[in-house]
Amino acid sequence: MQFKPASSLSNVQVAMLVLGALTVVFIWALFVFNLSSARADALAARQAEHRNLALIVSESLKQMTDRARAMASLVDDGPDYDASSNFDQLLTLLAEDPVFNRLSLYSANGSRLYASHPDTTHPRLAAWLSQFSDHVGRHGAVPMLPLKGRDVAAQSRNSAWRLPFLVPAGLQGRQDDNIILIELDVGYLGGLLQHIELGEKGFIQVLDADGGEWMRADTSGVIVGGAPVPGIKPALNGRIISGQSVFRTGEKTYQFVFVTRPAHGFTVSVSQPYEEILGPLKSNQRKQLVINILMTLVVGGIVYWLARGLKQQQKVLRALQLSERKNQQLINRLEGEHARSSRAATIDHLSGLFNRRQFLEAAPQVLAEQRRNRCLSALLFLDLDRFKSINDSLGHHVGDLLLQAVAGRIKRMLGPQDIAARFGGDEFVLLLAGSRAEQDVEQWCTGLTSHLSAPYELDGAEVNCSASIGIAICPRDGQSIEDLMRGADAAMYSAKKAGRGQYHFFDQSLNVQDIEVFRLEQSFTEALRNREFVLYYQPQVCLDTMEVVGFEALVRWQHPEFGLLFPDRFIPMAEASGFVIPLGLEVLRLACAQIVAWEADGLPARTVAVNVSPIQLARPEFSEQVLAMIAEHGLKVNQLELEITETAMLDAKAVDNLHCLKRAGVKLSLDDFGTGYSGFAHLEAVPVDKLKIDRSLISKISNSHDDSPVVSSTIILAKRMKLAVVAEGVETREQLVHLKVAGCDIGQGYHISRPIPPEQIPNFLRTFTRAETVA
Repeated sequence: MQFKPASSLSNVQVAMLVLGALTVVFIWALFVFNLSSARADALAARQAEHRNLALIVSESLKQMTDRARAMASLVDDGPDYDASSNFDQLLTLLAEDPVFNRLSLYSANGSRLYASHPDTTHPRLAAWLSQFSDHVGRHGAVPMLPLKGRDVAAQSRNSAWRLPFLVPAGLQGRQDDNIILIELDVGYLGGLLQHIELGEKGFIQVLDADGGEWMRADTSGVIVGGAPVPGIKPALNGRIISGQSVFRTGEKTYQFVFVTRPAHGFTVSVSQPYEEILGPLKSNQRKQLVINILMTLVVGGIVYWLARGLKQQQKVLRALQLSERKNQQLINRLEGEHARSSRAATIDHLSGLFNRRQFLEAAPQVLAEQRRNRCLSALLFLDLDRFKSINDSLGHHVGDLLLQAVAGRIKRMLGPQDIAARFGGDEFVLLLAGSRAEQDVEQWCTGLTSHLSAPYELDGAEVNCSASIGIAICPRDGQSIEDLMRGADAAMYSAKKAGRGQYHFFDQSLNVQDIEVFRLEQSFTEALRNREFVLYYQPQVCLDTMEVVGFEALVRWQHPEFGLLFPDRFIPMAEASGFVIPLGLEVLRLACAQIVAWEADGLPARTVAVNVSPIQLARPEFSEQVLAMIAEHGLKVNQLELEITETAMLDAKAVDNLHCLKRAGVKLSLDDFGTGYSGFAHLEAVPVDKLKIDRSLISKISNSHDDSPVVSSTIILAKRMKLAVVAEGVETREQLVHLKVAGCDIGQGYHISRPIPPEQIPNFLRTFTRAETVA
C-alpha cells in the first residue's frame, strides 16, 4: 500500500488556499460588477425617462408657440388690416386661453403700439430687437423665446411667473413687420408637472438660447431660486437637439438631460440627484453585501476546516510513512510465508500428491498440451477396495498409513509428465501424459493394479488391499477433464462390480443408473454429516369429523447435485449398504425436533408417524434409542408413532422391541397391510394400535356396491380386534366416501393433501379447516 508523501498534502493545502482566495475574489468582483451594472442601468433608464419628459415638455411649449403664431395672424397688417376689430377678437381669445395672460404689440423699431396690460408690459423691445431680427432672418416667422439676460431693466419689470415669446405679426417674416409679445402663465405650466415623478430634489427648467433660466419647476410647482445650475450654450442648428451632462452643487451630483429646439430659441432640461436615482438600489445592494459577507465567511470557514483536516491527515500520513517501512519488511516475510502456504495448499497433507483443487487447475493445462502435441491422454479413477472395513477394524491410524503407502507406490510409477492427486478418502485420480499408446496405457495399468495389490506391512501388521481402476481415454472418451472424470468414474464402478482388483476402460454401454447409485452410496455419510435429509409431512384426517389428527413423516434427500430425491431412489441402497440405521435415527430426530417447533409456534399437538426399517427394528438397542430421543426432546410418548411392516413380525428381537415400546406408551402402526404373507393370525403376537391398508387395495375402490370386499372385510375384522384403521393412497372423493361408509377411521392420500414441507403446515391447517367447514 502506497501513501501520498507529506509534501503533496502541503501542495494541496496551498492549492486549497489559492482556490479559496480566488473564490472570494470572484464573489466580490461579481458583486462590484453587478453593482456597477445596476448603477449604470438605473442611470441610463432614468436618463431615457428624463429625455422623454424633456421632449414632451418641449413639444408642449412648441405647440403653445404655434398657438401664439395663430393669434399673431389676427393682427397681420396686410392690405385688409382692421386694427380695432382684430384687437377686439384677439383680446377675446386671450381671455379664454388659460395659458396666455399678456399680449403686447410693438412696431418694427421696438415701440409699443398696444398692450393688454400697459402697466406691467415692456414699453420698448430695444434689447431684444437685434436678437429677434437675427432669429427671423435665420428661421422665418417662428415664435422665439428671447434671451433673459439681455435687458436688466426688462428683467426687473417682468414677473418671474410669465414666460415671454416674440412672434412676428406678419406671416412672411419680413424685417419691417410688427412684433407681438405673448406671455405664458408659468404657474399653469408648473401645475402640469405636478403628476410627473421627479423625486424630492429633481426639477425641470426652461432655458433661453444662452442657457439663461426662464422657469424652474418640480412636482410641487414653480420654484423661485434653487440650486445653481451651470449654464449651457446649446447649438442653434437643427430641429431638435438633445444631450446629457453631470454637474455637482454642494455635496450632490445631478444627472442633467436637455432637449433644445433651436428654431424656437428655448431648451428644456431635467435634473435629478444621483442619490435619488440610485436610492432604490441601496436596499438590494445592502442585502447583496450581507450575502457576500456571509459567503466570504463560509468559504473562509470551509477552507480553514479543510486545511486543518489536511494538517491532521498530514500528521497521520507521516506516522503511516514511518510505519510503512517497518510493515514492508513484515509484508515481505508474509509473502514468503504465503508462497509456502500456497504450495502447501496445493498438496494433500497425507499423501503428498496434489489435492482436488490443484489437480483440477493443473490437469486442463496438461490436457491442452497433449492435444497440441497430438498425443493420447488417459485419466484413471482409482478407489481402494474394502478400505472402509480396514479403517473400521484396524483403526484410522492404519488407514492413514495405507493411504500413504498407496500414494508412494503410485508416485514411483508416474512418468515425468504424469500428475496424480488424492481427491479425498480412498479416491485417487491420475492423468497419464507423454507419448503413450493405448496399449502402453493398458500395460501400465496392469502393472499398477499388480503393484497396489501386493501386501502392505503397516504398523507391524500385514494388510492386503487391492484397487479398482476406471480408465477414460482422451480424445476418444471426452475432450475435457470433467468428461474424462465422469467416464473414468463409471468405468471404475464397473470394475468394482466385476470383482474388484481390476481395471476397466470406459465404454458407452456402461449402466449410468448404477453409476448414480454408486455415487449416492459414496456420498451418504457426508449427507448425514451435512444434514441433507429433510422431512415432508402428509396429513392424516379423521373421516368422521374431517379433522387433521396426525401426520406421516416422509424422508427426502436434498442432494446438492441431483436435487430433491424421493425415498425410492436411496432407501433400497441404504438398506443394502447398512446406512439405513443412521438414516432411521436421523429421521426420528428430525420428527421429534419438528414436533417441538410446532408446539413452540402454538400449533395443537398431533401425532407424527415415522416409518421404521425392519433392519433398524431388529437391533437390540433400538427401543432404548427411541425412548432416549423422546426424553431428550421433552415429548410425550404418545406424540410419536412408529410404522412397521409385516416382515418385522417375523423377527423375534424386533417383536421384543415393539413390546418394550408399547409398554412405554409409544403408538405402533402396521404399514402396508395386505401386500405381505402375514394375516390376522400374526397380529395377536404384535402389539400394534393401528392397521394401515395398503394403497394397492384402496386404488380399486370406485364407490360401487361390490367395490373391494377385501377392504370392507379388513375394516370389520380390525374393528373386532379393537384396531384403528388407516387407509393410505386415498386419491378420489368416491374412495373417501366408500371408506367412511365402510367404517374406516382415518384417511391419507393425495385427495386430502400431498406431502408438504413443515413450513407450509400452519397455512394448510387454516385453509383445510375453512374448506371443510364450508363443505
